[in-house]
Amino acid sequence: MWFFRSPSIIYGEDSISYLNDIPQKRITILTDGNIVRAGLLQKVKSQLPAEANVLVIDDVPVEPTLSYVSSIKGKIAGFKPDLIIGLGGGSCMDCAKAAFVTYERPELDMHDITPLINLDLRKKSRIILIPTTSGTGSECSWAAVISEDDHQRKNEFASPEIIADFAILDPIMVSSLPDMVRKSTAIDALTHAIEARSSAWKNPYSDIFADKAVELITANLMDALNDHENMEAITNVHVGASMAGLAFSNSQITLAHSLGHSLGAHFNVPHGISVGIFLPHVIRFNYSQAKEEYSAINRKFPPALRKKYLYLTVENFLKQLSMPATVADLKIDKNEYEKKMDSMASLALESTGTVLNPRDAGRSELEMLLREIE
Repeated sequence: MWFFRSPSIIYGEDSISYLNDIPQKRITILTDGNIVRAGLLQKVKSQLPAEANVLVIDDVPVEPTLSYVSSIKGKIAGFKPDLIIGLGGGSCMDCAKAAFVTYERPELDMHDITPLINLDLRKKSRIILIPTTSGTGSECSWAAVISEDDHQRKNEFASPEIIADFAILDPIMVSSLPDMVRKSTAIDALTHAIEARSSAWKNPYSDIFADKAVELITANLMDALNDHENMEAITNVHVGASMAGLAFSNSQITLAHSLGHSLGAHFNVPHGISVGIFLPHVIRFNYSQAKEEYSAINRKFPPALRKKYLYLTVENFLKQLSMPATVADLKIDKNEYEKKMDSMASLALESTGTVLNPRDAGRSELEMLLREIE
C-alpha cells in the first residue's frame, strides 16, 4: 500500500494574498537576512491579518544545524504560535519544518523524525512554506536537511507529518533572483525530477510530476534568465520546481544527491551546484538499469537541447548554463579533494539515495563517480 502526499498548493500571481484570510493570529516566521534585505519579508507581513501578532526569526543560516534549531526552540515555545511560516530557500523551509516538530514535541530528539515514528503533530500549530527560490522543492516535500554542528554530515530527516499544510508559489517571490541562484536551484529541481523518475520507489504519480517538471524547467529557464520581467517563464520554472519536489518526495532521490550532499558537506559547495555536477555521471552509470525511464525524460527536453542519450542532453544543458563541471571549476584543491575521498564515499554510502538508486553502488563505485569530476 502506497500514499501520494502533497500540501495544499496556492500558486500563480498574487497567490501571496491568500495570507489575508488565514485564521491564525500568532505567527512565527523563519527566514534569513537576505530575504529581509530583498524586501520579501515585508511583502509577506503586509499580507497577514492586521490583528496578527508576529514573531520574526531572521537569522536562519545557509546550512542550519542541530544546535541552531535547538537555540530557537525556547523563543518559539515562549511565543506560542498557532502558525509557523518558513520563508526562503530550502534552508529556511527545512529549518521551519524542524522548528515545527520541536515546538509541537519538545521532548523529541531530532533523529526521531522518521517515517517509522508517529510524531502526533498539529496539536498547537500549522505550517505554511513560501519558497523564494525555484528549486529545492522543500515546500512540497516531507524531508528536512539539517547539518550536524561540525557541518561534516547533512542529516536527511523525513516524516510525512512534517509536510506543509499549505505551500504558496507566488512568482513575485522569485522574480528578482540573481542569475546564478536561479540557475543552481533550477538544476537542483531538474535533478529531483530525473532521480524521482529512476528511483527504486518510482511510481505512476511521481512519473507524471517528474516528466512535467522537466518540461517546464527546461523550456522556460533560459527565458527566465534572459528576461527578468517574463513572469510566464518565471512562473513556469517555479511551478516546475514544485512539481519536481512532489515527484521526489513521493519517490526518492538517487546517487546524484548522495554524492552532492557529501561534496557539499565536505567543501561547502551550494546544493544545486553539488548535485548538478554529478548528475550526468550518475545518469551514465545507471543507464543500463534505467534506460526506459531516462529515454522518457530525454524526450521532455526541447529539441534544440536534446541529444541521443539523456546524460549527453544534461551535459549540454549544464554547459549552456555555464555550470561547473569539475573540481577545478569549483576552486577546490585537488589534493584536499583526494584526502577527503574516503570520507565523502562513506557519507554517500549512508544516504537513502544510494539505497534506492536503480543500480547497486558500493564504495568502489562511489569513489569512481567522485573521481569522474576531478
